[in-house]
Amino acid sequence: MKEHSNKDLELIRKLSQLMSEEKILNLKYEKSGLKLSIDKSNKNENFNFIESSDITTTKATNDQNFKTQTNLDSTHPGALKAPMVGTAYSSPEPGKPPFIGLGDIVKKNQPLVIIEAMKVMNTINAPKSGKVVFIGFEDGQPVEFEQLLIIIE
Repeated sequence: MKEHSNKDLELIRKLSQLMSEEKILNLKYEKSGLKLSIDKSNKNENFNFIESSDITTTKATNDQNFKTQTNLDSTHPGALKAPMVGTAYSSPEPGKPPFIGLGDIVKKNQPLVIIEAMKVMNTINAPKSGKVVFIGFEDGQPVEFEQLLIIIE
């Protein structure tokens, strides 16, 4: 298992604190080869690091009860759901940077994701301008019809 730097651990602390303050239950963060997934939907916090081919999982018990529900769901006014079944891609082609990341400001009709269905690449554009507050898929992941992909506030 690969050791993670103090900088990585500080990022986890800050994101976890922000999630508690904003009552966010799930978060996925990706930047410069570091992928982090935090799930606070139960009494335990689950942290998943994915770097290159190394996978490290750390579980920490959280004393707080997370009984509140987040408004980051498919009924959110800025929710973008998959219009079809297929494979979601976060970048225009392999090796290129992703279209968006958490916290990015997007403009209406800006490309957000590509869904491959029946060997056809379908570009899904932003329905409105705003800030990306949720990304619910990973590059190359299969998606279902009406699956929540992105939330823009």
